[in-house]
Amino acid sequence: MKNTIIITDLRSPDAQCAREFLQEKGYRVECVPDTVCLWDEQALSQWACPHGDDLLAIIHPAPPAIRGGVLEVTEEDWSLARNEGPLAAWCVAKVFGGIMRNNREGSFIFLNSIHAEKPVGKGLLFSMGCGAVQMLSREINQDYGTDCVRSYFIQRGLTDADPDLKSDVSTIYFGLDLRYPERKMPSCGQLNGLIAFLLTEAAAPLSGSDLRADGGMTMFYNHRTRVEGRPYFEPQSK
Repeated sequence: MKNTIIITDLRSPDAQCAREFLQEKGYRVECVPDTVCLWDEQALSQWACPHGDDLLAIIHPAPPAIRGGVLEVTEEDWSLARNEGPLAAWCVAKVFGGIMRNNREGSFIFLNSIHAEKPVGKGLLFSMGCGAVQMLSREINQDYGTDCVRSYFIQRGLTDADPDLKSDVSTIYFGLDLRYPERKMPSCGQLNGLIAFLLTEAAAPLSGSDLRADGGMTMFYNHRTRVEGRPYFEPQSK
C-alpha cells in the first residue's frame, strides 16, 4: 500500500497541522522545499522524481491572499497571484498527476477557501485564483479519473489566522466568531479528520466534488429563539 503524502506549501497553519496529524497516523509526509518554485514545472519535476513510486496523495493549500479591490491591485500583484495561484496548481497537477496516472492510484486534495465562491471586495485576485483552482480540480477528475486518480476541493471556512480582507461591501469578516453556529472560531487542525477520510477508498464517490467545510458559517444567519405568541423566530440577543 502506498504511504507517501506530499504537501506542496507549508505556509498555512492548516498545512502544518495536517503534516503533524498525518505523520502521527503513520503516513510518510514529504514537503516541497521553499527552494523549489511550484510554478517551475521542470524544477518541480526534478524534485518529484524520487518520490513517485510510493506516492499516495498531494495536498496543495491555497497561497496567502493579496489584499486589494478591482482598482487597487497592481501589475506585480497580478503576476504574483497568477504564479502562486492557478499556475502553481496547474504545474502541481501536471507533474504529480502524471506520476499517479502511471501508478494508477492517488488523490489530489486542494485545501482551499470559501472565497472560491464568495468574493469580499478586497480579495479580487485571491477569489479569482481560488475559483480557477476549483475548476482545475474538476478538470483533473475528468482527465485523470479514468486512471484511478481522484481530486477533491475543500472550501475551508475563515479562521483567526487568515489575512484581513475586511471591506465596506461585505460584512463576512465582522463578528466572525458569531458567524459560526457554535459561536466560536474553529481550531487549527479542524480539517485533519476530513483529509484523512479523503485518503481512503470510502471517499471515492466524492471525487471531483467541492466540499464546503466551513462549519456551517456561510449557511448560518443568526441564533434565534421562539417568541411566544408569534409564528416566527426573532434574533436572540447575546
